[in-house]
Amino acid sequence: MALHIVIRTDASLAIGTGHVMRCLTLANALARKGVGVSFICREHEGNLCDLIEEQGFTVHRLPAPERGFEADATPAHAAWLGATWQEDARQTGAAIRTLGVKPDWLVVDHYALDYRWEEALQPLVGRIFVIDDLADRAHDCVLLLDQNLFADLQTRYAGKVPADCRLLLGPEYALLQPFYAELHDRIPPREGPVRRILISFGGADRDNLTGRALAAFLSLNRPDIDVDIVISGSSLYAPLIQDQVAGHANIHLHSNLPTLATLMARADLAIGAAGTTSWERVCLGLPTLVVTLAENQRPIADELHRLGLVRWLGHKDEVSEHGIRQALAELIEEGIDKEWSLRCRATVDGKGVDRVGAVLTITTETPLRVRHARLSDEALLLNWANDPETRQNSFSPDPIPAEDHRRWFYSRLRDLDGCRLYVVETEDGIPIGQVRFERQDPAWEISYSIAPQFRKRGLGRPLLKAALLKMRSEYPGALVLGRVKPENLPSRKIFESLDFDTLSDGGGVAYQRVL
Repeated sequence: MALHIVIRTDASLAIGTGHVMRCLTLANALARKGVGVSFICREHEGNLCDLIEEQGFTVHRLPAPERGFEADATPAHAAWLGATWQEDARQTGAAIRTLGVKPDWLVVDHYALDYRWEEALQPLVGRIFVIDDLADRAHDCVLLLDQNLFADLQTRYAGKVPADCRLLLGPEYALLQPFYAELHDRIPPREGPVRRILISFGGADRDNLTGRALAAFLSLNRPDIDVDIVISGSSLYAPLIQDQVAGHANIHLHSNLPTLATLMARADLAIGAAGTTSWERVCLGLPTLVVTLAENQRPIADELHRLGLVRWLGHKDEVSEHGIRQALAELIEEGIDKEWSLRCRATVDGKGVDRVGAVLTITTETPLRVRHARLSDEALLLNWANDPETRQNSFSPDPIPAEDHRRWFYSRLRDLDGCRLYVVETEDGIPIGQVRFERQDPAWEISYSIAPQFRKRGLGRPLLKAALLKMRSEYPGALVLGRVKPENLPSRKIFESLDFDTLSDGGGVAYQRVL
């Protein structure tokens, strides 16, 4: 039976379009996997319900906010909901019941919703997946995505989600259209002269930073540099911007584009906000001057600036036309440093939507493939090895220092006769775990781990089974041995289900089998 996923998100003049657009990217990726996806959205002014339907998805429309609506005091963005959380939960629940089936997942991408709303919807859905950027409220969910970079990324949701909630953190999970992953490997790094600039501040540029940046560029009197301006067709400032560009053949206006990828690929430099578009620009190695438009963008811009991925000019109320002009003039004079572009490309590969899609759709029946570990897997395997749950189940619970891991990893890659280190992944190439066989004559000893985001999904058995088949193809007739802590019941059941014989019950439980 095909999976069905419901997405609760909104767009409006206050909210902007970013939440809906990234959810549409996820929805399209899921639909390509055969998943049924539907949306629940409120008809705010500036909503994108028609666009969602144009892309082939059913939208259950919640009524527009009533005039005189008074928002709750919490969470901080409660006014963006257009109803009390109780009313929204009731309306959302009614929409879900019309489906006739219990959705496997409810995806929630809305700053105005928190654990109370999620608790109310829990009985109607299989699991809840929250997409957040703020970490300013508690959630009741089994999976949470924050695709941003923050200095406190690994700890910012501590105490705000259940203990067993899986966290997808950082731009490796950025929900970008698949085209970006393709272009990431095609677009060369920027370097040298600035010949084309992209100015785009998203769908809710209520302070007309677009006009401010355009005025800064025009004051430089550089008709030899082309500029692409992206504005919403419904922007209040569209007429003013049209007047600004009149008579300038090098200024090109665009609106309601299905993707910014084409313009980003052509640009040498961008000017924009620190919202969701940041990851698209970084993926394509596009150097950017950033002006933050909202408080939640400040810590993102600060970390991007610290890492040398953008130049943060300041907040919208701090940055003048003169400030933008000065930064532009400096970059045009100096040219683009290739290292800036390379740092960006190394940070985001554009495959985040595939990684998230795999977590949402994987089952015990998902086809798996096994490959030998590569040099590029070093950081991935270290992260898995140092996951708290992995260390807890290990015979050596202390975290592994990076240098120690590197020495160990390199030695295992070189030991072709004594070690088989496999990475198990989906057919789309998304790694879900590792299995290692180390020769301890007369047997090969097994150790394995599952990536944190794929745990508690019944994948231990198919992961180990796939690796055993790979090992048998390389060493037919090999004797393999597994050791498990007595209290690690899930691993014990996996070995027993794969026809391993139990050897002993002492300080640990041992299992063996001939391949």
